[in-house]
Amino acid sequence: MKLAVNYSSEAYHLVNEGKIDVDVFKCPDLNDKLIETAQSFRPAYVHFNLDAGTGNMDKVDWIKIENFLWETETPYIKLHLTALSKDYPAFDINTNDPKEIEFIIKNVTDDINIVSERFGADRVIVENVIYRSYEGNMLKPIIDPNIITQIIEETKCGLLLDTAHAQMTCRYLNKDVFDYVSQLPLQNLKELHITGIQHDGNRYRDSMPMTRADWELAEWALENIHNGIWSAPWAVSFEYGGVGPAFEWRTESHVLAEQVPRLQRLVNRK
Repeated sequence: MKLAVNYSSEAYHLVNEGKIDVDVFKCPDLNDKLIETAQSFRPAYVHFNLDAGTGNMDKVDWIKIENFLWETETPYIKLHLTALSKDYPAFDINTNDPKEIEFIIKNVTDDINIVSERFGADRVIVENVIYRSYEGNMLKPIIDPNIITQIIEETKCGLLLDTAHAQMTCRYLNKDVFDYVSQLPLQNLKELHITGIQHDGNRYRDSMPMTRADWELAEWALENIHNGIWSAPWAVSFEYGGVGPAFEWRTESHVLAEQVPRLQRLVNRK
């Protein structure tokens, strides 16, 4: 397993100064210059901002994606599993209607299959998203472990597990996150994202510093991987911080300097 970290100027300088060490930078699909800068010190991979379930695959710039794949060490094309309320205005956000659920699954699998036909199903991974009940815009069926399992089995793609997304989802489901994650198809795990979650007074956010609860979940996940209970992902990505206005305010060097080495010890089992 490789250890990755969200690319940020803070992470870049810490690596350059030898204060933290990572195997690869995880970069957004923004521009070549950012990736070129990241690659000046470490390999980089691209985390694509693509959604399965919106019916927008015909609007994707596939040439841009292919160029990113060629320029970097990106093994997978990532898709968020989505069922947005704006795309299903007649559906209740907590729908349990079998016909509506079947319609959602078909839309998601159709989008996944379009990408798989282009790149091969073995290069496609799908990521669990955040459900916030009526405070959010994501329909509940798409975060159901049974439905996620059905989608992965039907499309033959892999799983990208985001532990922070699972934590926030379970806050709204009033469920135990360990039990929830255990129901996911972890034999198909290809990539793992770990970061902290914190409440900002309005809602929970991810890409935050790790707290005790976040570390307990990360330790449990990596222990399951090391013990062969889950499949070993190609990379464990620390998704703290990043670039741009949405992330720069929550990117601090001292957090990276403290928490990256701790996660590295867990990944390397030292």
